[in-house]
Amino acid sequence: MTRHFALTRPSLESVILKRLNRSHLAYLHQCRSHSTNQPGEGPSSSSKSEVAPPAARLRFAPSPTGHLHLGGLRTALFNHLLARKWKGKWLLRIEDTDRTRYTEGAVDSLRQALDWAGLDYDEGRSRSERLDIYHHYTKHLLEHDHAYECFCTPSELEAIKASLKTQGQRHSYDGRCRHLTDEDKGRRKRTGQKFVVRYKSSSEALVIPPDLIFGDHQPSAPTAGFDDFVLMKSDGWPTYHLASVVDDHLMGITHVLRGEEWLPSIPKHHSLYQAMGWQPPQFAHLPLLCNTDGTKLSKRRGDTFVQHYMKQGYEPPALLNFLALMGWDYQTALSTSTSLEGHIRSDGHSLYELFTLPQLINSFDIRHIAHRKAAVNPSKLDFLNKMTLRRMAGRLGKDGHLVSVGKAESNKAEHTDERGELIGRFQGLLRDQKALQGCDRVEDLDFVTKVFDAELPRTTLLREMPMHSIFYFLPPTYECHESQTIMKDLNSKIYCQYVSLFADTLQSHVSSATAAVASTNINTKTVLTEDLVWDVIHQLMDQLRLDKKPKLLVPIRHALTERKKGPSIPELVTILGLDETLSRLRRGGEYVREQQRHRR
Repeated sequence: MTRHFALTRPSLESVILKRLNRSHLAYLHQCRSHSTNQPGEGPSSSSKSEVAPPAARLRFAPSPTGHLHLGGLRTALFNHLLARKWKGKWLLRIEDTDRTRYTEGAVDSLRQALDWAGLDYDEGRSRSERLDIYHHYTKHLLEHDHAYECFCTPSELEAIKASLKTQGQRHSYDGRCRHLTDEDKGRRKRTGQKFVVRYKSSSEALVIPPDLIFGDHQPSAPTAGFDDFVLMKSDGWPTYHLASVVDDHLMGITHVLRGEEWLPSIPKHHSLYQAMGWQPPQFAHLPLLCNTDGTKLSKRRGDTFVQHYMKQGYEPPALLNFLALMGWDYQTALSTSTSLEGHIRSDGHSLYELFTLPQLINSFDIRHIAHRKAAVNPSKLDFLNKMTLRRMAGRLGKDGHLVSVGKAESNKAEHTDERGELIGRFQGLLRDQKALQGCDRVEDLDFVTKVFDAELPRTTLLREMPMHSIFYFLPPTYECHESQTIMKDLNSKIYCQYVSLFADTLQSHVSSATAAVASTNINTKTVLTEDLVWDVIHQLMDQLRLDKKPKLLVPIRHALTERKKGPSIPELVTILGLDETLSRLRRGGEYVREQQRHRR
């Protein structure tokens, strides 16, 4: 359960500064003594193990302006991975001070998305609960001549901005209210004039510590002479700049991971830390997400929100895995512990890319985050979701061992639980199918498990599997569009011949096999195997002198399923059982013969 915390105003600084003990400050100094990336380079390829900072505290601080964006979930994930790897904590802090953009229900939506993803934050707090604290520190800045009250109206500000632009100035405000006397300010307040509190920027250049991702070469705003930015708005609410600095300090945040779009704010924030006399946290700005063509990922598109993927039926571990690969060099991370052999599938993906959340925690290293934009590739997510389902089901196939190369070993008992949970979910989805209401076979867990394993190789999303599996539970009617389309390409006489011959030969082989084991302790129900069905198929191929298997198998598949694609015929027959198989084959032949009679 997520725990909330409270901070009281007296001695807040002293409480937090005690946390920043000598070992922690030494760690910060060590981190700032070098840059992680040089210009034009990717992540550091150093093979040295990462040193976990003492008492690490991180935070994810979204604004409640709508549904959680993919980029926001990635930021929360990276905070989670580092906090868990470093044995530290991470906080969910709702940045709800911009009341003009606040959206009702957004906070619940954010928490729901994090819960769905399995990202369990340690503490939570809303910024609106802390207004008195921001006013306290605003007063502190005013008293120490680091801030001033500005009474300029919106129209005056527009005129000032336009004037500065014509002069070739990059500023939007000229700082004229810096020079108001106490008498002027008092008179304006008595007449009810609204005012904001602005930070008094300095012309002296700041020394900006290296970013953990961009290093010393961070594309940011000027480090001196920037605008006198607003700290407290006229409605009494703080701006992001003031609130984030105060919150990060008072909450003991040691590392700030956030999007690259906040890089221009770095000089302002470091200036505030200096004015307050506080030690700033380490900053790491994550590369932006973009479309596959390099264009900006727009929040206006529905498929950029986490809720879209929740509704589509993607597995939480797959979406987290997908987001972890965006900007993180997993190959460098894995190659520090083992050598990776080349493995790229025909679809361009690799099983090395598949991670569980514990494996991500174990392998993740902030030094392996690149500063280049990361593309959102939907086909990658489909691949990872497909493979996540197979991993959970224990059905990865012959190359399955590759998913564990260089990664922490997973718990086998956990896989057993995941498989059972998946099959249970599949059975529940089958029960929800209107066409299967009252079908006894849906309640047969052994049969449902066989169907699940047969359909899994063709499944990307679990929620799609029931619709593709109905033919296992209900006999075909041969009236659907797909069935009729298949029939148009088949010779009716040959169809009936092949289907009837397959049924008779299959029954004969099963009878012979049953007689052969009748005097043994072998269960006669086990004689119908895939090998036996393949023997029947090969015998008929030779007997009919067919050069291609589809000539025989397409009519048989149609009779059994009225579908063009599906599991192999031997697997299908063993799942349906002998009686149901023979019944469907004979019904298929009868249906085609009946259609022939009507045409005459």
